[in-house]
Formats: sequence, structure tokens, C-alpha cells
Amino acid sequence: RSSFTMSAMSAQSAQCSTFASRKRVCGTPVKASRAFVVPTRAASSARSVVVEAADKKKVLIVNTNGGGHANIGFWLAKTLGAAGHEVTMNVVGEEGDKKMQKTPFTLFDEIRALGVKTVWCNPDALKSVHGDAKFDVVVDNNGKDMETVGPVADFAVAAGASQFLFVSSAGIYKPTVAPPHVEGDAVKESSGHAVVEAHLKTLPLKMSSFRPQYLTGYGSNKDCEEWFFDRIVRGRPILVPGSGDQLSSVTHAEDLATMIASAIGNDAAAGEIFNCVTTKAVTLNGMAQLCAAAAGVEPNVINYDPKDVPEVEVKKAFPFRPIHFYSSSAKAQAVLGWSPKHPDLAAELKERFAYYKSIGRDKKEMAFETDDKILAAIGK
Repeated sequence: RSSFTMSAMSAQSAQCSTFASRKRVCGTPVKASRAFVVPTRAASSARSVVVEAADKKKVLIVNTNGGGHANIGFWLAKTLGAAGHEVTMNVVGEEGDKKMQKTPFTLFDEIRALGVKTVWCNPDALKSVHGDAKFDVVVDNNGKDMETVGPVADFAVAAGASQFLFVSSAGIYKPTVAPPHVEGDAVKESSGHAVVEAHLKTLPLKMSSFRPQYLTGYGSNKDCEEWFFDRIVRGRPILVPGSGDQLSSVTHAEDLATMIASAIGNDAAAGEIFNCVTTKAVTLNGMAQLCAAAAGVEPNVINYDPKDVPEVEVKKAFPFRPIHFYSSSAKAQAVLGWSPKHPDLAAELKERFAYYKSIGRDKKEMAFETDDKILAAIGK
């Protein structure tokens, strides 16, 4: 484990003691030049987050066109644009893709209003689209392997960038019996993200890597809390594999973005890897309980042993990994001086449920064949 092991464990032990009850589909801080306030959407206009801003930078964000990570890039562009940085949001794929009809892409007028430029092209076409443009910082929030990240890193070097930030994944950690994961814990070295992190350290750039887990918040389009809401509003049981006491982490996308933003122009971040997660964990049963509370009902949770339903893959039946999958953000707090704006998951889930109902998803016809298969197998 890294030198942050003890601080990470002590910072989290008190939190872990309060709990009763997968990625599919979240040193001394360096002082910067000034502080700025990042505005949020109108529904949350009364809240703001103070972030330390470095000198103005020209930043290129290469953003995925799907999955939960797309919202990290949206919030990062929003955060940096509000700070006055010159930001270009480069979404992979084509602007006419049907994926652009979903959030966060439908919210791009919000970042354009902050001066963010939006363009579409794939990593191997960056040179042809951006030409000889120069950037101080390049952020890859898209690639999972060298085939996709390599061209972005090469472009960053050619564009004169001094800093390269990579959005990796906490999914590269090997399972542990002693959570939370801290930077330096064993990883799956052959995984694409791990290979990329190792390669970036060989380049003439100040690299930093951020490992998120599950995320939530305004702009999200990946079923996380929605999976629970779908069942809760229809009076169906919530089927949780295992005991339900497994620890996980669900972080608001804005908090992920502000952590990444705190590394820009920050020499303390150079060459470092950070767990990009909030400060508190949640159990799997706890997630079900919080979602039910957000909907104003009592949860109906049924725990089951996946071994009793061998014909059903857990990853297709449940949106989280059915193991302890929980990382510590103690290092980012210490090195970057970061702290979350949205530490109260219960409050965020209430907002997400309000949005869920506002788009009419609670009225949508749905089938639950996999759930029914599990219920039949366990005799419920």
C-alpha cells in the first residue's frame, strides 16, 4: 500500500462503523492564485462550491460519447469554463449520433454559455480537426486502452501540452478483504486502464490519473439509482445479491469534476494517481433503502445467493458489483486540498428521483424477466 494507507484507513474507519444494516451497466495542498465559485443549475442555485483556480489554461477534454463517464466531462467543462479557462470539449463520434439526444449532451448549451467550444471527432482525427492548435492541458475522459488513449497522448505532446489528465477506473483494483482501496493497492496489471497509466508516466508530460467508481447527479444517463427507482415505483422487490452489507461508492459527477479540476496547474498532482470518489461509502442494501426513502416508501429488499441462480449472470441482474468495491479519497483530500460539495447521498437521490418522475420514467412500461427468474429460483 502507498504512504497514504494509514491516513486513508483512519479517515474511513469511523464512516464504516456507522453502517448497520461492479462497474457495469464513481502532503500539503498547493495554494493556487485565486478562488472562484462554480454555479450550478437553477434548481440548485443556492448552492455553490469553492475551488482553487490556477492561472488560465487552454484545456482540451476528449470526452466519451456514452456511459456514465460522459457526465464527468460535462461537469469538468462546466467547472473549468466557469473559472475562465479556455475549454474545448471534443466528443468522440459524430454530432448527429442518436446518443447526443441524451443527457449530458442535451445540456451542452450550459457549457457553451460559459465559453466552452464543442466539437466532435475521434481520437485518431484530432490533428485533422484541431490542426496546429496549442493546449496547456489535455484530459482523456474516453479511452480504456492504448488504442484509444495513445493517439490522444501523442496529440497532447504535439500540441505542446505540459499536463495530461487521464480518467481511469477503480475497476482495475484486485478485490480486497480489507477495504477501502487506496492508491498503491494491487491492480489487474493487464487491464487496459493500468497499461495506459504506466505508459503515461513515460511521456514528457505531467500526468495524473483519476480512478472513479459509480456516479450520480444532474446530467447522468447511466442507470444506477434508476435501476432501484424502476422497481420501487412499481411496487416490486429490490433483489440484492449477497448479504447486502457490501460497501460501494456513489459520487456526484460534479465532485469528480472538481477533483480533476483541482489538479490543473497543480504541481503536487504530477505523476500521481488518485481515487476519484466521495468521502463516504454506502452498502448495497443501504443504496436500496436510500432510494426508497427518496421515493417516500419503505423498501422491500430481498437478498439472495447468486449461486442459487446459476443461469443468471449477476452483472446482468444488478447494477453494482456484488463485492466490497470501495475506495478512499484521502489522498486527493491531502494532496489536492479537495473536498466534495455533495457528500449527502440521500439528498442527491431525492433530486434524482424528482428528475426521474419529471421525465415520466415512472409511467413507462417495463418488463422484469430477469427479476422474475431469480424470484422463481429462490422460491419467492
